[in-house]
Amino acid sequence: MEKRILVILVLVIALANVGMARKPDQYDQEARAQEKVQKAMDQDTQAQEKRHPAKNFATGIKEVTYDNVKDTLGDTAHGTMSEKPVVGTLDGTQQAGEKVVDNTIKGVKKVASLGYAKDDSYEIEQAEKGSGDAAKIKLFKF
Repeated sequence: MEKRILVILVLVIALANVGMARKPDQYDQEARAQEKVQKAMDQDTQAQEKRHPAKNFATGIKEVTYDNVKDTLGDTAHGTMSEKPVVGTLDGTQQAGEKVVDNTIKGVKKVASLGYAKDDSYEIEQAEKGSGDAAKIKLFKF
């Protein structure tokens, strides 16, 4: 008697699962529709971020200030830990100096263009030695 009840119970559960099953292509269609909606929402969000010059300006300021300090401290500390304190500090500071210049130039470019510049590239033209001129930084290519 118990075996019959167990068999009937298993059959009822199996039939319920078969009845509730999806069609094989149903998931694909729903997933694609959901992906399209998600992509549209992502594009709207990106477009709105590009339209906010104040937010882009703030991003540039953050890059010039916070990112510079973070990179300088991180590289200096890493250099100090990996080598003797004085040599490591000097090496870490030198490595951080390159990042500071890069962050500063990119941040200034974002501030000047309110974040609307398409790329972060720039060129540095070194002055001739002994000329007394400063290096020139070209932020934008026209």
